[in-house]
Amino acid sequence: MAGPAIVVVAGFATYYIANTRGDTLVSDDYYKEGKNIELQLERDEAAVKQHITAQVLVSPDNDQAKVFISGQFDPQETINLLWIHPTQKEWDQTVVLKRDEDVPMSGDKVTYSAVFKPLHPSNHWYVRVEDAKQQWRVQDKWIVSQGNSLNLAPMHQQMMPQKSS
Repeated sequence: MAGPAIVVVAGFATYYIANTRGDTLVSDDYYKEGKNIELQLERDEAAVKQHITAQVLVSPDNDQAKVFISGQFDPQETINLLWIHPTQKEWDQTVVLKRDEDVPMSGDKVTYSAVFKPLHPSNHWYVRVEDAKQQWRVQDKWIVSQGNSLNLAPMHQQMMPQKSS
């Protein structure tokens, strides 16, 4: 009699957990997201045309970053740094970058600073730098164990096959 009773209790516990915790990996509107794919690709292509790249240096405490952006963009416009967790949407952060006016430009690189809530421990994060008007973006996957520096490039560039010589 104890076996079936345990199964019934486990069933109610599973039902409670399933109903109280939403699955953030599942989209409610696949059609809407599909329509946005073309817009997202246009942002990557704009970054390629403007030769925009970024380097992000993350502090050891994972709560600050220096961002160096190069390419043809307006350094006076608002630039955002996005931390996107692969499974926990509530851990995502969007930070407005602050331009370091006192740091001279090195070539065409503009230096920005960011202060944010400490990142939750994770094996990896998706990192994106984009303009506030959402005309261009550069992004990549940051594998935390590989160090606190990462280079961001347009996704279009990363997906294109390399030309062989």
